[in-house]
Amino acid sequence: MKAILRRTLVTGVIILAAFLLQNNIFAAISLIRITPNLLLLVTVTFGLLHGKLTGLAVGFFAGLLADAFGGTLLGQYALILSVLGYGCGFFTPYFYLDSVVLPMGVCAACELIYGLYVYVFAFLFRGRFNIGFYFTNIILPETVYTVAVLVVVYRFLVFVNRKLEEAAKRRSADKFD
Repeated sequence: MKAILRRTLVTGVIILAAFLLQNNIFAAISLIRITPNLLLLVTVTFGLLHGKLTGLAVGFFAGLLADAFGGTLLGQYALILSVLGYGCGFFTPYFYLDSVVLPMGVCAACELIYGLYVYVFAFLFRGRFNIGFYFTNIILPETVYTVAVLVVVYRFLVFVNRKLEEAAKRRSADKFD
């Protein structure tokens, strides 16, 4: 029970830290007005590490945080991040912790889907039909930037995951001694 509570608290802190980094630090040092989507990175990584339901839950809470502090419609980001986190869970059986290739590919695909989702609900419904401009100036650069940041963030999240699993194994081994 303590291991579940510890993992939940650490996950909550990671989501909050990703939100603060994305909206404060990376926003201040943005490249061509583009920042990496750290909440998406956290959602993708947790979906790959722990499966569909964890990806769904992390995506929901990360999206809800984004909606509460920056969304125009409550639930818009929670919906897309939940769906993407759940979808990433399908790749868990094919996932190896030491390889960064699958996370990079899945993250790039999720970022493209996320960008198109934002385009449809933020621009297309408002009568702005210039998808070529939006794709080349916002979606594609943000995808490249997010995937580049993934290498560092992914390694950190895998490290935290290993430490939590080791602590849980030690605790369960201590109960049987």
